[in-house]
Amino acid sequence: MTQSAHFHGAWDDDGTWTSRLAANLGHHASELLIASIGAAVILGLRPLPGAFGVTVPVALFGFVIASWLLMRAHDRRLCEACMSAMPLDAAKQATKYTKRFWTAHTGSEPRFLIPYLVVLLGSNFAAGTVGRIFWAAMQLSMVYLILAQSTHRRLQPWCPWCKGGGGGEDVDETPPVLPRDDRQLI
Repeated sequence: MTQSAHFHGAWDDDGTWTSRLAANLGHHASELLIASIGAAVILGLRPLPGAFGVTVPVALFGFVIASWLLMRAHDRRLCEACMSAMPLDAAKQATKYTKRFWTAHTGSEPRFLIPYLVVLLGSNFAAGTVGRIFWAAMQLSMVYLILAQSTHRRLQPWCPWCKGGGGGEDVDETPPVLPRDDRQLI
C-alpha cells in the first residue's frame, strides 16, 4: 500500500493536509470565535502585565480574524459533519429559533448593522467602571449574533424569512417536496 493510498481519506479535494485542517477548523470556527470574544472581554477587564499585555491581545486579535475567515469559508460550502449532525426533525427544531432567524436577517440590514457597529466600536472608548461593563456587554452581544448566523446557516431551508420573503406569516414550516421522476435512464 502506498503512502498516498493509505492516507487518501484524510486528504481534501486539492490533496493538501492544510486544506483539510482548515476545513476542520472552519467547522468549529463559530465556537472558536465565541471563545475568543470571551477571552477578549476577560483581557479587556483584567489586562495582563508586562510584555504579555501587548503580545497576547495582538495574538488574540489575529485569532479572531482567522476564526472569522474560517467561519465564513465554512459557511460557503457543504460540510459533511454539519449534514450528519442535522436533526431528523429539523422543521420542528426550526420553530424554536424564530428569534435567531429574525436576528440573522435583521442584523444584515444596513439600517440596523451600521448603528450596531458604531455602538460596538464606540464602546471601546467608554471609561470608568460603568463604561467597561457596557463595553463588555456590547462585546458579548456578538456571541448571540454568531449563534443566530450559525443556527440560520444550519436550518436555512426552514427559515420563514428565506422561504416566504418577508416575516414568516402564513408560511408552511415543512420543506418543499421535490418532484419525483421514476423513468429509467437508457
